[in-house]
Amino acid sequence: MSKNRIILWCFALFSAFLSAACSNGDGDFRNNDRRADGDGEARTGSQLQVTKRKQVALSMAYLAYSGEQIIVRWPWDKTIPREILNIINTTMPKIRVLKNDWKVVWGPAIYKFELALLQDNMMFVAQNRKDPSQYIVAVRGTNGMAFLDWYEEDFRVVEKVPWEVPQGVRVKGKPHISKATQIGLNALLTELRPNDQVPGDQRIEPFLKELARKKVDICFVGHSLAGALAPTLALWFHQSQGLVHGWDPSNNATISTIAFAGPTAGDADFRDFFNEQLGGRCTRIHNTNDIATKAWQTSRVKTMFGLYRSVGIEMTRLEHDLVKWIIKHVKDYEQIQTPEGFTFPLTRSPTYDTYLKQASYQHSHSYPIQLRVPELNNVIRKR
Repeated sequence: MSKNRIILWCFALFSAFLSAACSNGDGDFRNNDRRADGDGEARTGSQLQVTKRKQVALSMAYLAYSGEQIIVRWPWDKTIPREILNIINTTMPKIRVLKNDWKVVWGPAIYKFELALLQDNMMFVAQNRKDPSQYIVAVRGTNGMAFLDWYEEDFRVVEKVPWEVPQGVRVKGKPHISKATQIGLNALLTELRPNDQVPGDQRIEPFLKELARKKVDICFVGHSLAGALAPTLALWFHQSQGLVHGWDPSNNATISTIAFAGPTAGDADFRDFFNEQLGGRCTRIHNTNDIATKAWQTSRVKTMFGLYRSVGIEMTRLEHDLVKWIIKHVKDYEQIQTPEGFTFPLTRSPTYDTYLKQASYQHSHSYPIQLRVPELNNVIRKR
C-alpha cells in the first residue's frame, strides 16, 4: 500500500472525527490560578482542578474557531477578518467567564495556502479590560474541512526538522519538531498579519515587542492542533527573551501557555528543552479518552485500539490498519510537560456509537463540560 494512499486515509479518518467534533460545537488571568466558581475540583474519572484561568483559556481557544468555514472567495477580500471579529465580539458576552472583561486588540488575522478556499490558520490577541497588563494569544486548531491544513500542519509527521535555537541559548541534544509543526509555526509568525479592517497592523512578533516595553503577562492558548502550536509558539518567544537583539531584551514579558487536547510537536530532545525553558509555566490539559492527545507518541498510539471497547465500540478494519501504519512509520515523538489529565466518561448514546463519533465527542465536547464552561458547546459554531 502506497504512502500517498495512507496519507489520504489519514485525512479521511481524522478530518471526519474532528470536523464532526467541532461542528457543534471578572477575571484575573495570572499564574496564581484561582479556583473556579463552584465546587473547585471536577472529578470525572480522575481529578482535574478547575480554575478561572483555565476556563478563560479554554473559552479563548474555542473562540479561535469562530468563522472557520467562511470561504475565501477572492484573494483580495478583506471582509472576512472583520466578519470573524464580529462573531467573537458578539459571542464573548454569552460566555460567563468572559463577559465583557476582554477585548480583541490584534486580529483576527487569517491565512490560507495557495489555491485553498478555506482558511488554514487564524490567531487573535485579547487584552483584559480590568488589568490591561494581561494578554491572551489565541491560536486556532485544524480547520476540519480544509484538506491542505490537514495535510500540511497535521500529517507531515514522518519528517522532522531541527528546532532553531537563538545564538547564545544553551541546549542539550538536538531538538527536532515535525515538519507539520514547523509549517504551522511559520504561518503564525510570518503569514498572519491583520488587515485594515481589524485591530493591529503588524505581524505578531513586532506587536508583542511593542507590548513588552512594559511589564506584561502573555498567555498562549489553543485546542487540538493548536494544543501543540500554542506551546511551540510560546517557546519560540520565550527562548529569545533577554537577548540584546530579541523582541524582549528587558525580560518585561511573563510568558505562559495553556494547551488543550494537543498532539506531540517534537522529539524527546525538544520535550526536554521545552520543559527546561517553559515547563513551569505550561499547563497541558488532556482527556485520556481523546485520541488526538495520543498522537504521535508510539506508546500512546498503541492504546487507541481498545480505547472504547468497554462500551462495545471497536475500530473498523480501515481504522485499525491506519493506526498500525502510524505505529510503524511515525517514530520518536514525546509529549511536553507532565499533563493535567482527566478521564471523561464514555457515552453509550446511539449518536456516538462508532469509533469516530465517540472520538469526536471525547475530543470536542468533553473539555467544556469538564472545565464547567458547557456553553462553549452551544455558542461556538465553526460553520
